[in-house]
Amino acid sequence: MSPLRCHLLIGQPASGKTTLAQALAPLLTSPGEPPAQVLSTDAIRAEVFGDAAVQGPWVDIQQRLHQRIQECVTAGVPVIVDATHARRAWRLAMTQALSLPTPVEWIGWWLYTDLPTSLAWNARRERVVPVPVVQEMAAALADPHFGPSRSEGFAAICAVVPNHHDDLVPVLQAELSGLDHRIRSAINRERKVQRHGYSQLLDLERLLYLIRLLSIWPDLTATDPTSTEQLEAILSPLPQGDLADRAAAFLGAMHGACFADATAIRNDLLWMEANGFCRAIPSTEAIQLAPASLDHGPIHGGLPPMGDGPVFVRVMTLLRHLLQVPFDRPAERGSGLHQHLVSAVETIPGAYLPGETATLRKDLEKILTPYGFRKRNDNVRHGYCLGSAVLSPARLQEVHNVVHQAASRLADPSAQDLLAELDERLSWAGISTTDLPPVRSFARHTVVDTQLVRRDSLAAPHRAELIEAAIVAHRRVLLQRYPGVGRFDESPAGELCIWPLQLIFHNVGWYLLYEEDNIGREHGLIRSERLDRLSVIRADRDLRRSREQHAAAIQRLERLLHHSGGIFFGSDLDRQLAVASHSSQKRIEALVTLRFCCNEWSFAFIREGLNRYPIEHTRFSKPLPEDSWWYHPKAPHVLEPGSADSTHPYPVELDLPHWTVASDIDLRSWLFAFGGGIRIEQPDSLRKELVQRCREAIAVNEEQKLQRNSGSLNPFSSGRLRRD
Repeated sequence: MSPLRCHLLIGQPASGKTTLAQALAPLLTSPGEPPAQVLSTDAIRAEVFGDAAVQGPWVDIQQRLHQRIQECVTAGVPVIVDATHARRAWRLAMTQALSLPTPVEWIGWWLYTDLPTSLAWNARRERVVPVPVVQEMAAALADPHFGPSRSEGFAAICAVVPNHHDDLVPVLQAELSGLDHRIRSAINRERKVQRHGYSQLLDLERLLYLIRLLSIWPDLTATDPTSTEQLEAILSPLPQGDLADRAAAFLGAMHGACFADATAIRNDLLWMEANGFCRAIPSTEAIQLAPASLDHGPIHGGLPPMGDGPVFVRVMTLLRHLLQVPFDRPAERGSGLHQHLVSAVETIPGAYLPGETATLRKDLEKILTPYGFRKRNDNVRHGYCLGSAVLSPARLQEVHNVVHQAASRLADPSAQDLLAELDERLSWAGISTTDLPPVRSFARHTVVDTQLVRRDSLAAPHRAELIEAAIVAHRRVLLQRYPGVGRFDESPAGELCIWPLQLIFHNVGWYLLYEEDNIGREHGLIRSERLDRLSVIRADRDLRRSREQHAAAIQRLERLLHHSGGIFFGSDLDRQLAVASHSSQKRIEALVTLRFCCNEWSFAFIREGLNRYPIEHTRFSKPLPEDSWWYHPKAPHVLEPGSADSTHPYPVELDLPHWTVASDIDLRSWLFAFGGGIRIEQPDSLRKELVQRCREAIAVNEEQKLQRNSGSLNPFSSGRLRRD
């Protein structure tokens, strides 16, 4: 028994569809039988809204249209759907998305009416369609990639040029008489096709649109104002639900309701996850075909090229590679990009074989450009940018700003190289880095001008790469500390044999944190030094530490940074080991308590800096009974305040390493800056140091005042005054 054939008319407004439907209907049934049922969307619109010109909600029209198609199919009556079907999504909604009681064989009737003829016929119609609408639909039908195709689920597409014939009946009879042969020939050509879960065009395009969507907005959430604006321009209000629900809403708004199947999208996401599309790390695993559905959709419906399993595997292997390495290109200038891409994936089962560059080029043209994975007429020498993948364009702009700030204001030598590459790649992707001023900026900047330092210093451009490479390789390095540069009493001089651990920006510049090579002992002293004071003599390529040894040194460094509140760690290895010990008891015993009392204004600033030093070793005063300031219940306000009539009623206690209290510049820069706002109580040596500094400053400045008044400046008088 022959399958029931249903017919879909395709053509822009005023292309002659209604005339063709009237001529076709009686030809589809045997003599004496009623003609095929013509279902016109214009007629249904007149029923629902009272006038065919009223453009009411499409869902109301669609529901009634689908109901009547189902009724006719159930009764075995052929259907002719008279509508423009100018867009692929509108055709797929009938041929592959519509659930019918029994499968049908869809025949498409494409009316090749030229645009001038349609516009002339439209002008004579009682209900004139706006000219831009006619032009837009004609352009959609002429699209070389998304125009009507047998792959949309049609058993055959018949082309008719209405304005070339005075009588359409003979033309239609000729087309109908040849249908069986055309369909059998197409079936024979497709017998060897390996069907799979994405053989139907509807399922394939939904998957491709989903991948493209997630390559721009990875999780479809508005994490920044720009993303919010862009997503709301597609769909507002933003959809709720899980990722599949949100993706369904966006795909429906962007590409058509037939793609908005959340259940199918959940399966798509599972397939993407299983095949490495959701990972940033390049995958070398073979693409796995989704199992073919038992329901192959419309009877004898055509398939897209990727409906064949081997074609799907090779194209999706390439697509996955380009998503994970979006700017993959030959290292050498003049090398062929397509041959390079073949080489990049040829070891993956099912991918391109050597010599298949022509096949790869065609696949790129059919997939990347039409489905938005690559801009038209882009420079192929730059590779193929498939979207931001990891972050949205707005977030990438923020990342660019952070890198730019680090490169310019902090003079991070590594960030400068990264910024140049990021500028280039974002420009290829069409993401502007100059449209918006930065929302956040760094007020602090390095005091070192990298263009004016010694050319062999680690602060010079590209020189820090030597240390970075040594850190990554856990390699020992011999450094030279320049003579005559700024130094403290504990700073080592001359050549330094060290294990580099980390580069860190601290206060005014970039520093190298390193461990001295302490021959004969398991651990060496951990120190810091500014990059512009150092140069590399050599890196000992054959002398490396194990990953475990390097990790242990980094862990010790992190403990020292945490407890010290800065990058000065003293010069006593035993004390360092105690502070960095795994034993909490040893750490507590190695710490010294600094206690000082604050007046009202200084305490207001100090209590806001809870993370200046380890909060577990910080104790602040409770408020006085008459105070109104607020503090969090978990903040360390545990000390009893002094009397209300005291000038400094608010005590503060910090447990710090001995070297921090004894010599750390950062502690003194912070604490002494409060002047008379604090009163140091212990240790007494720190109190005496503050008093002595104040006396020296007063003496020097008072002496200079006296010398001005006397009209002479004696360079030796300040020393005598200190001796007095």
